Amino acid sequence: MAAEQQTHNFYMNIGPMYSDPVARQLYAEIASIEEQHVTQYESIIDPGETWLEKWVMHELGEVYNYHGCMEQETNPRIKAIWERFLDYELGHLHMALELFKKHEKRDPEEILPESLPEPIPFASQREFVRETLAGEVDLRANGTEIVPQSKDSKASIAYREAMNAEGSPSETVCAGYKWAPGSELKLKVA
Repeated sequence: MAAEQQTHNFYMNIGPMYSDPVARQLYAEIASIEEQHVTQYESIIDPGETWLEKWVMHELGEVYNYHGCMEQETNPRIKAIWERFLDYELGHLHMALELFKKHEKRDPEEILPESLPEPIPFASQREFVRETLAGEVDLRANGTEIVPQSKDSKASIAYREAMNAEGSPSETVCAGYKWAPGSELKLKVA
């Protein structure tokens, strides 16, 4: 969930900075999807956890992600940046642990795992993405269920048609759009 949140934050914060208007639109489109992913993933959080437990586990996830980035980085300059951010996240985790002990009067070892798995490999995931897309491209959300496209709800269809009435940025990019510097300043000819 932490990695998904970071992805969403990237598209929301960096996307608007691109000079290419189609890039900005594409990143806004992706950010909208990432918001849905974050919401969906956050809905699987254990409802029996206290807010402080959730916070501790969130910070532990952040530490895990930054540790993986630091461990796998080969460029010493970039590795030092990952190490600095890992230190920040360790500080966040320690603060959450202290508040957990203070307010819940519990030992954090009750909720922390004995060990963490090996870091997620930050490497090309193209094959995994291709396989996943091939197996899920025709799936849709219908309320709380994931269904084949043929059972898509009328509400979802109407929403997509309204949102994509003038096309979508991802379709524009897939069609072979090429940006040229200064093109965002040119007037469109009708």
